[in-house]
Amino acid sequence: MRVRYWTGLSALVLSLGVAACSDGDADQTFPPLDYSYLSQIHLNVASIDVQDEAPAAPDSLSAKAPVAPDQALKAMANQRLVASGTSGKADFIIKQAYLNRAGDNVVTGAMDVQLNVADAGNQHTGFVHARITHKLDAGDRDPTSRKELYTLTSQMMQDMNVELEFQIRKKLLSWMTDAAGTPLVNGGIQQQTLGAPGTEPVATAPTTPALSTETSTGSATSEKAAAPAAAAPSAPDAIFPTGSDTEATTTATQHSPQPGILKLPSTDSTETH
Repeated sequence: MRVRYWTGLSALVLSLGVAACSDGDADQTFPPLDYSYLSQIHLNVASIDVQDEAPAAPDSLSAKAPVAPDQALKAMANQRLVASGTSGKADFIIKQAYLNRAGDNVVTGAMDVQLNVADAGNQHTGFVHARITHKLDAGDRDPTSRKELYTLTSQMMQDMNVELEFQIRKKLLSWMTDAAGTPLVNGGIQQQTLGAPGTEPVATAPTTPALSTETSTGSATSEKAAAPAAAAPSAPDAIFPTGSDTEATTTATQHSPQPGILKLPSTDSTETH
């Protein structure tokens, strides 16, 4: 009887240990998802309202995730979208944000957001729509563990950061400003290369309207070719020499040099480029 008693006790302890291991990530902590290291997107509006309209799914795994998908989207909107104007408003609307089980070892997720902008009189409006989906095949791991759900949410947010910024720069460029509230289409940064998720986007050099020939559509003409043949050297040609005639006839987009390295020629120079 004593042997049976200890055997039963050992089995009970073992079963409790297995249960504790299977739920071992319950006490594991996960850092909040943060996007403050990414470049901010300044909009020519006075306020930005974040609205969560995502329907709640009864079988969703979102509530079990260390960071729910809709909470991650709110953090992104609050950290990256900045109102830099004096009038008008923007609405960042979360339309869908979920994590669902899609099989024994598979979890799927989706995020769907819309950004609406309007001036004070609601006469000038615009919007963008961004949607991403992701699937996690955990293999022999538990796809519903908090660790796996956290990983899936992080990957989805990396995709959403890139997709949302791409759509804004493509369709709402006229609503974008710099940090001081100056519209970008009037001489600020007009292009920005989106790097891989987790890296800071690299902006091109700001254009200078008085000197650059770049147009709002990105096309450019040669400054030297546009100048009269017998005219005196113009300021742009003197500051930005075009080199050989072959280079002067190219149509490549030209950008002003970085601030701080521009050197004007002496006033008595008569060199012609």
